[in-house]
Amino acid sequence: MPTVASSPEASPRLRRELVCVNRMARAGMLALVVLFIATFAGASPASAYWRASGSGSTTATVATLLPPTKVSAPASSNSNVAVSWVGSAGNVVPTGYYITRITGSTVVAACGSSPASPVAETTCTDTSVPEGTHRYRVTAVHRSWTATSPVSGSVAVTSRRDLSFDSQPSATATAGAAIASFKVQLRTAFGLEVWDEGVPITVSLGANPADGTLSGTATAYTNWSGTATFSGLSINKAGAGYTLIASSPGYAGMASSSFTVVAATPTKLAVTAGAALTGPASSAAVLGPVTVQRQDAYGNAVAAGISPVFLATSSAGTTIFAATANGAKIAAVTIPAGSSSASFFYGDTKAGTATITAASPGLTAAVPVTATITAAAAGKLKFDAIAAVVIKNTPITPPVTVRVLDAFGNLTDSPGQVTLQSNCTLKGTLIRALSAGAASFPDLEIAGKATGCTLTASSGTLTGEPSNSFSAD
Repeated sequence: MPTVASSPEASPRLRRELVCVNRMARAGMLALVVLFIATFAGASPASAYWRASGSGSTTATVATLLPPTKVSAPASSNSNVAVSWVGSAGNVVPTGYYITRITGSTVVAACGSSPASPVAETTCTDTSVPEGTHRYRVTAVHRSWTATSPVSGSVAVTSRRDLSFDSQPSATATAGAAIASFKVQLRTAFGLEVWDEGVPITVSLGANPADGTLSGTATAYTNWSGTATFSGLSINKAGAGYTLIASSPGYAGMASSSFTVVAATPTKLAVTAGAALTGPASSAAVLGPVTVQRQDAYGNAVAAGISPVFLATSSAGTTIFAATANGAKIAAVTIPAGSSSASFFYGDTKAGTATITAASPGLTAAVPVTATITAAAAGKLKFDAIAAVVIKNTPITPPVTVRVLDAFGNLTDSPGQVTLQSNCTLKGTLIRALSAGAASFPDLEIAGKATGCTLTASSGTLTGEPSNSFSAD
């Protein structure tokens, strides 16, 4: 008769193994249930992963932010559309939701929400919605995670009252400058003017191709004829395809015709690439490119005009600027008409940190570029100066020191060891290891009285000039 795991006859090992199998089965079933729920919801859930190296053991809890479901809006509505949804399920609770309205191929933020300012509830009202057919999508947000719902069904928006732009914003505006005044009119659904005084109308950015900011008085009140006039509004970022949206409580919103914002007059230079350079010492321009851009006060690139850009460096080494890598030496680059920027390369023989400045007449100089120059490849050995007369049979002070330098005299960090030789008789340790590119010989002596002594050094294939001549007395 077989032994039952729960019976007294079952071995402890068998009971433990069956308990482990039972736990694994339950864990596998739970994973299958979570996968089925995520798949059935109709959208891909957000997820996270990480990499690890090394060895050891630990425990971790893995969670998934699930998307909202059942996003709904009425089949028809006035200009204020009620949107609702079922919040994210699972053990990750979103910090909020942001909502987008989809009209054809155009997607705009709705319900006053954004990724940075989500709503906490699972309902919202999208106000002043333009007439037409729209759909909605809801995105759950938890820290840097997002999970997006399927789109809702269509809602047809009609209104008994509309807004209209009786005069449109000018086709072209200048960044930071006032857009030419325009007017918004209250109307019925049949296009008739509504003569109603004191009604607030607010203008906001619709299409925002350059992530601009609308400044100025955005709310105006209608006069006796139901007309509101807007003046003094401005947008700070240059771009093509901006629109404005007019809205008012109880009225269907209306979008303006599109217009372009162009850059203002140039006021400054800015480094847009290569703000920090790092590389070995060189007599050729090999670091870069550094790109300098001509901008207006709002950071827009300005392509109009010609601007010479004069280059300078704080380095005490031999330096070079060039228009191309390894190119001929120049002192300035030119931003030509029709372009907003120019680039250059840099070379420096002195190890250390230098600053590079770019300046153009009439423009504020760019923030300096930092150039961190390291030593080039080891090229030679060099002795520190030795006293003209040393004491015989006594360690030379200061100790004889040999340094490994690159071709430009910069101290390198080469490993290895240094071996000394001399035309005079030496005592002490003649082979020393390099540390931070230098080898010191603290016990080196000249045996007996001698004149015209010189030392030579070698390290692998590296050699250098002999030390200065000295005597021992």
